Amino acid sequence: MKVVCSYCHRLLRESPGEAVGVSHGMCPECDAYFAKLWGGLKLGEYLDLLPVPVMVVDGGGRVVAASERLADVLHRPRAELRGLRCGEAMACSRSRLPGGCGKAEHCRECTIRRTVDEVHETGRSVAGARAWVKTDAGRVPVTISARPAQGFVEVTLDEPEALAGALGGHAPPSRR
Repeated sequence: MKVVCSYCHRLLRESPGEAVGVSHGMCPECDAYFAKLWGGLKLGEYLDLLPVPVMVVDGGGRVVAASERLADVLHRPRAELRGLRCGEAMACSRSRLPGGCGKAEHCRECTIRRTVDEVHETGRSVAGARAWVKTDAGRVPVTISARPAQGFVEVTLDEPEALAGALGGHAPPSRR
């Protein structure tokens, strides 16, 4: 008889000589993970469990919460990201123009801004939106996905490597 984790499907034990078949249990890692989820997590703790850099923004594009992975990509403390607009968080040089992020003339063309607005207004997810962030190091390609999240928008940086490199470091490997 084989006993496997019913969540991650890892083999927990095998007893030769017993009945042939598969039974299910829960491994200690999955038990700890689900105990946290079922016990209630803070938003930042939940975001840190996701395998990609992610932030939650309000309808105006202001960061409400961010994962530690995103903070690493952007080379900023996570607490510093809270309250910034997406472009400010991603070091968009245009966010420093008069009016700031979301109000400068270039913002009408910003794929990130338009994606956040669209998801917030329609409630429909957007996957794999190709965008550019104008940084002090030049134009940097980024790919984002966004989905509605209880009145907010969850924005994922799908390919963080280029942005991390432009901002002075390397993105941590994603666990996709």
